[in-house]
Amino acid sequence: MEERAMKKRKRGKTPVVFHAGIAIREIRPDYFMVDMMRDGKRERLCFNDIEVAKTHCDIMARKILNEGTSALDMSPAQRTDAAKAIEALNNKTTLYNAVKFWLIHNGGAEGVTLQELGDRFMKAITGAGCRATTIRERKHKIGRLSQTLGKTPVRAITKEMLIQWLDDVHVEGVTRDGYRRCFRTMFQLGIDEKIMEHNPAAEIKAIKCDEKLPTPFSVQDVTTIMATAESVAPIMVPTLAVQFFAGLRPGEAKGLKWENINFDEKFIRVQPETSKVRAARIADINDTLMAWLLPYRKTSGPIGITTQNQFDFYMKKKQVVLEDGKKDGIIAAAGVTWIQDGPRKTFATMHFAINQDAGKLAAILGHVNGTDVLYKHYRGLTTRKEAEKYWKIYPAHEMGKVIQLKTA
Repeated sequence: MEERAMKKRKRGKTPVVFHAGIAIREIRPDYFMVDMMRDGKRERLCFNDIEVAKTHCDIMARKILNEGTSALDMSPAQRTDAAKAIEALNNKTTLYNAVKFWLIHNGGAEGVTLQELGDRFMKAITGAGCRATTIRERKHKIGRLSQTLGKTPVRAITKEMLIQWLDDVHVEGVTRDGYRRCFRTMFQLGIDEKIMEHNPAAEIKAIKCDEKLPTPFSVQDVTTIMATAESVAPIMVPTLAVQFFAGLRPGEAKGLKWENINFDEKFIRVQPETSKVRAARIADINDTLMAWLLPYRKTSGPIGITTQNQFDFYMKKKQVVLEDGKKDGIIAAAGVTWIQDGPRKTFATMHFAINQDAGKLAAILGHVNGTDVLYKHYRGLTTRKEAEKYWKIYPAHEMGKVIQLKTA
């Protein structure tokens, strides 16, 4: 105890000088500590030279003076408001940090804009591992809305504004409802992140409309599409074939590899990572599909194209020279109008016409909504006679045809 008291007395006798109102303690010969309180915290810094320590004190004194002077520029109401804010923070953080958080979170004085929320939403669903087709569809819808309302703070967007926009772009029926669901999900992210208090899209009622029957390609259209692809873009043949003759979705076809195809047992294994519903399933390889796949068979790797950009190039942009002039892409060269998800719809139509088995068709398609929808949608869309023609669509070399097409 006596030794501790002696140490305390010695420490108390440390020489202290004040410069610019700040204490400088001589800890030992030629070792000086600048000791000061700033913003309620003690700051200590040591120097080997007293003059250097004094210079530091001069700098800190000017800085403290400037900070204090800036506070004088505030009005009494602002100082009172700042004091209340500091009290509310209860030493959990500084007032500046709280303001900075608010600005980052709300996108500035007017808050997060629709464009900013859309960017956050796209980043969120991409990070969540959504399928490329889903991401592309969401990006398209949100991009269209952002062209008109992109600079508008999301807090200012109302149900009426969204309804007016839907009217202006002339979307109706199930397409209109698809936009509503997309926007509702995006605005929900804003609520989850405390950016906004209510979801304007959730206030729009779901649209009740007559269900539209699927539109398949005709047998002639499929014949021409496949023959044109075979002639001018062979890489597209397997990708189109598994859609037309096995019912795979576009994303599933682009993700399919030769390793997933069992030619001996005649089946395709659709992997969960490419399936829209994230579940594996088996699709049979019929004689028609076998004829289209065998000439391109490999031991491994993608069966054909792997991206939407490649699809767009070969189907819509690749220049094809015909007798009547140049055409851009397989679709134009074939002289058909492309149907969204048409290959899968065509497969379902022709499969049901032959087999009359909605349960089996649902299993092949990986349909999760039961058989009633398939039965209602695909029954009677075509005749058995037409379906029999469909399953006899074979490659040109097997049909003995010569396709007079060439690329530029």
